[in-house]
Amino acid sequence: VDQLNRGQKFITKEKDRMELATLNLKAGEKAMSLATFFNSASYLKAGIDVLCDGHWERCYDLSLQLHNLYAEAEYCNGHFQEVALVTEVVIEQARSFHHKLRIYATLIKLLA
Repeated sequence: VDQLNRGQKFITKEKDRMELATLNLKAGEKAMSLATFFNSASYLKAGIDVLCDGHWERCYDLSLQLHNLYAEAEYCNGHFQEVALVTEVVIEQARSFHHKLRIYATLIKLLA
């Protein structure tokens, strides 16, 4: 995934960009399971950055997962301002209260 992220500016097809975002999500999840939160945040941010314009409409589930996990990773890294920014985005874009629950849990931990 690292090699693909380095060449992401050359990936122009939306389908390929979504595949790279999915690979970054998987890498971020694996890094989270190994408690390497800095690496996880890096992969998840790369996945968010590679998403196309209008990604919340076109690939809602992927966008939601990337943003939720990114907020959790940044919380673990102690980057609370970044968590607040991502939380705001998810609360605005999530379609239902159920989809907001995970980000609310992260926000509660942040405020505690």
